Amino acid sequence: MNFFFFSRGLGAVFGPYTQPSQAEYWDMWTAVRTNDGNLVVDSILQYINQRKKHRDRWVGALMSTSVPLLLRSSNRKVLPMSTVSVLDDHISHYPQLEDPTGFLNAYLNFINSF
Repeated sequence: MNFFFFSRGLGAVFGPYTQPSQAEYWDMWTAVRTNDGNLVVDSILQYINQRKKHRDRWVGALMSTSVPLLLRSSNRKVLPMSTVSVLDDHISHYPQLEDPTGFLNAYLNFINSF
């Protein structure tokens, strides 16, 4: 993996209006490269296959837990009993980076609900 493929791949999972700047891509790339982390990215991304393979078991565990959950709105149909955070439609996989204020407000509202 090199910086070009990293930034292109990462950009694909950000919202259309919340793309990182070139400097932010470089900061993320630097973080990934720390201690040769870029050498294990492929193995870390195996969670995508595991998510499909173990979906029923993992969703079942989330549905039966007594631990409070805070999830994005896309999970509402799967886990209706959880606290659901609804952010703008243009926010994608990294809400803490794409909408830090909205993410923080949702988190604080969740924490303060106890």
